[in-house]
Amino acid sequence: MLGYTLTPQQKDWIQGQEFAPFECFNCVQDINGVWFNFITEQQIPEVQASEYSWVLTLPQAEYIPPPPPPFPI
Repeated sequence: MLGYTLTPQQKDWIQGQEFAPFECFNCVQDINGVWFNFITEQQIPEVQASEYSWVLTLPQAEYIPPPPPPFPI
């Protein structure tokens, strides 16, 4: 899955911020500790029209999720 990569500072700037009514950024870390944000095709026009349009210029990379925690015994 492709996502926009963020620095920790960029993540802090956008985490939880609304870019449209009832739409907000939710950043996640991958297996390597890199921060990612995912934007759907339907959300792109809303992000472009917001103060956060710079997010769409960030590099994209393949997201590899961290492994789940061990199952309790």
